[in-house]
Amino acid sequence: FHCDSIITMAGRKTTQQALLLIIGILLLCPANASSSSTSSSISLPRSCAAKKHKLHRSSSLLFVHFKNDQQLGQFIRGGALIPSKSNNNNNDQEDDLLGSNNNNKNNAAAIAKSVITTTSIITIATFSFLHWDTIQTFFDREKFRTAIIQTLNDIASKGHRGLFLYAVGFMFWECCGLPTSVVETAAAMAFGFKGGLLGSFVGKTCGSLLAFTLGRTLLSNVVGEKMEENDLFGLVERGVQRHPVKSSLIVRYSPFPQLIKNFALSLTKPVTFPIFLLAISIHGFPFSLLWAALGNDSSMRLRASEMGETMAANLVLNSLLIFVTVFGFVVSPAITGWWLADLRKES
Repeated sequence: FHCDSIITMAGRKTTQQALLLIIGILLLCPANASSSSTSSSISLPRSCAAKKHKLHRSSSLLFVHFKNDQQLGQFIRGGALIPSKSNNNNNDQEDDLLGSNNNNKNNAAAIAKSVITTTSIITIATFSFLHWDTIQTFFDREKFRTAIIQTLNDIASKGHRGLFLYAVGFMFWECCGLPTSVVETAAAMAFGFKGGLLGSFVGKTCGSLLAFTLGRTLLSNVVGEKMEENDLFGLVERGVQRHPVKSSLIVRYSPFPQLIKNFALSLTKPVTFPIFLLAISIHGFPFSLLWAALGNDSSMRLRASEMGETMAANLVLNSLLIFVTVFGFVVSPAITGWWLADLRKES
């Protein structure tokens, strides 16, 4: 800055304000001030010294950019920079625009929710009206039992072809992470103990391997983004790196959803295909054995009741069901929680 232009901007001010202006410029341009070969001491009044201290107090003032001469003069006089009315108007307009956009999004979401709800209600009502005779079967015990037996006989009559179709369908069912216990029980009711066990175990194993392969190849980016949003995945990955087999078994027996069990392990490099196959076999076969036994026992009791006979309670099967229930609701969460807590301590 030149002295003439500075004095012009400051206006008709006293000698104190002119001196304060020079000191403010020197503070804003420390390089020029430090390069001076001579030093001089200027005694200022107490008010000026206070203003100088105020300017020197904040280092951020060295990088202030002024839009016009009015803001520069106001800054030098020690005042605050007051935004212009045009800036305030622009900010208000931006806030109004953001508020209107948010309102439009909320209204669109509410409309979409209403449309989906109305469409679902209409669809359910139409389906119930067209198939009311079939729905009534579920509320009539005798009709429901007769319908189940007829369906099981139709499936069993297909023989090996029906068992193969079931295994293929169950493979995709497992790949999507859907519940399997009910399906495996129904398969044993239709194909018997051996057929149900074979179809369920093969279909479940192939479905898990398919999910593992997709998570490591085609869906690796998608699965990776979803898993990064979960803090627990970092702990699981750390545990797998240290003990691949042990951690894989804990994950498989954990209360995590089936979809997480399959795809989470696919992102951990230490878990190879043989390790994953070993984990799903150790975890899957006992449960397939239990659900096949339950389905076969239920089928025998159902057919016996059709002929007016009764069967004694299966104490072994009932004991196993109680054990599985306790293990699923108490033991499995406790082991998984202990494992995760131990990983947190180590990290």
